[in-house]
Amino acid sequence: MSYKSPAKEPIKIVKGAECLLNFVDRYFKSRILEVGPDTFRVTFPGKDYPVPGLNIVLEFHDDLGFYYIPTLVVEGPQEQPGGITLKKTAEVKRSTHRDSFRVPTDLTVHVRDHIHVRRYDAALVNISGGGALLRSDAPWDFSSTLEITLSLPGESLYTLLGEVMHIAASPHGGQLPERVFGVKFIGMDPEIERAITRYIFARLPELYG
Repeated sequence: MSYKSPAKEPIKIVKGAECLLNFVDRYFKSRILEVGPDTFRVTFPGKDYPVPGLNIVLEFHDDLGFYYIPTLVVEGPQEQPGGITLKKTAEVKRSTHRDSFRVPTDLTVHVRDHIHVRRYDAALVNISGGGALLRSDAPWDFSSTLEITLSLPGESLYTLLGEVMHIAASPHGGQLPERVFGVKFIGMDPEIERAITRYIFARLPELYG
């Protein structure tokens, strides 16, 4: 996918609207019961979960992509049976279907939050000219701007900026608290974009013959 982040809330969320709840690496179909200034009450089939304090992403899908809202559970079904209450923790964002090739890699990149000093190694799961998917145990969130140091085979060492647009639990599971981060490149230097494009088109014959 490619990712876009509107400056203002782009959709009108109303009572009765259908949505998906994304948490613990699973999706649940839901419907809006009530809308407050910063809260949503939605249907949920569970009786004893999710519990207050759990992070849930509220998603509204259409043919071109989806809008998503990071939220926090403030009331579970134990407090009010038949639904849960979510508090919005970040602005509505938009994810659109990918319009460029993205290829898987086995590379590692060095990443740091643009504000903090500590650097992390992250697995570069895949990459396109517009963004990448990273896997790491780093504590980045939707407000993070990342400085990514990238070394592609046959290319120079590049540093570029990316914005975290999507977060999910790592499909690998295990003991490590890893997550995968969908990152949109921002302020892309044309030279770096050309280098990524060369890498992608060199990889396509290897992957797909």
